[in-house]
Amino acid sequence: MKEYDYTETLLEDIFEVKTSPLLPIYIIDFKVAAHFINGFYDVIAEIAQDDEKLLRNLIKAMWAYRLNRGPDMLDPFDFVAIVADDYKGPVGDDASVNGKGYWRHIEAHKLKMQEYKAGRAPKQDNFILVQDIGYEYIDSKKSSFHYFSKEFFEADDIAGKIARMRRNASKRSNLGKRQILLGTLDGDWQGIVSRADEIFWCNTGPWLPRMRVDEEVVDYYLRKEGLKIKEAKECYTVKVEVGDIGDGLLPGSPLRFFDLYDEDDTWRFSEEDTSYLSKVLKSNNRSNRPDHLESAKKFLLSYGMYLPELSKTSEHDKQLFFKKARRIRKEKANPELKGRNKKLCLEAPKIDFEKCKDLVIRDEDTKQKIKYEEQNLKDCKEDKLCKKAVRQAINAYKTIREDIKEKLKEFIVHDPV
Repeated sequence: MKEYDYTETLLEDIFEVKTSPLLPIYIIDFKVAAHFINGFYDVIAEIAQDDEKLLRNLIKAMWAYRLNRGPDMLDPFDFVAIVADDYKGPVGDDASVNGKGYWRHIEAHKLKMQEYKAGRAPKQDNFILVQDIGYEYIDSKKSSFHYFSKEFFEADDIAGKIARMRRNASKRSNLGKRQILLGTLDGDWQGIVSRADEIFWCNTGPWLPRMRVDEEVVDYYLRKEGLKIKEAKECYTVKVEVGDIGDGLLPGSPLRFFDLYDEDDTWRFSEEDTSYLSKVLKSNNRSNRPDHLESAKKFLLSYGMYLPELSKTSEHDKQLFFKKARRIRKEKANPELKGRNKKLCLEAPKIDFEKCKDLVIRDEDTKQKIKYEEQNLKDCKEDKLCKKAVRQAINAYKTIREDIKEKLKEFIVHDPV
């Protein structure tokens, strides 16, 4: 893979798809794809009116386009796809509100933790319809998409399993030379990326960077979470400390509830599961159908529909992202920067940052000294000598702040971006 500076270049802009000796593996998070398509449901329903057949055909075309398009931050290419899906099993009413769930529901109940993924709203009828039509398309004879689910397991677990198989493959084997692309917006999958093993997170949402490997994931946790990790898989250990509100996991929850990098000691994939996945990972029969992609595109456009994909990021948006990321990166890495002047340093050129930082820290320190002396002034009460000495100290500190203020003016950046 080409060398690049992730602070100035998006991975998706320099990424090279490898089609030899084998096509890339594209792992599609089924539920995420279903939610994406469901976002178009109201428009589809308005076009179809009371025509049930047209409604279903439009949704089917959405699925055909979405699945066959591949990662939409890249130009179209051929790939072998594994559609990974969640599969709830019976866990009992005590472990889940509706009696169904995943192995994490069961283990959380055993430990008397709050319900795993508690409080999530039930799926609406239109989502169920979108989901079912997706299943029909994947299961159809004309489809070459490989579907995999396992009772009590989530798509996250399946992605983790495939990533382990790729990491454990011999570097001289075909699998050991194969790119793995993770098609999801689930941030938990970021912990299994690997530059060395060519496992890449491909964000199906609009948030930049849309493609991520080790450097981008480490940077994401610094910028968004304020957490310092050295490698992607450490995101699971830090989640033990901070928890995961979305999944109903409180700080201090056991690592196994977060970890996708290593297989759980109890809930494991069978030899049959591994054999099936291994067969798919060795396959080189293209899953995507360019003819399906084109026919779905024509059909959707004929009804004035938007295509179910995201457009390429504009240069303007890229520069805005890089600028904001630089500022946040500095802010999170330098928590000692405080006060109104902090922004000056965060936007200052790299060469001036340390000088600006020292001035701001001195200014904040001086401001605290003034507050301290102002309290001393109150304590002087009627003691004139005391008041005089304290006022002299306050004035001296104010002079220092004025001097700092003048020096900080040189860091004001007039940036048109």
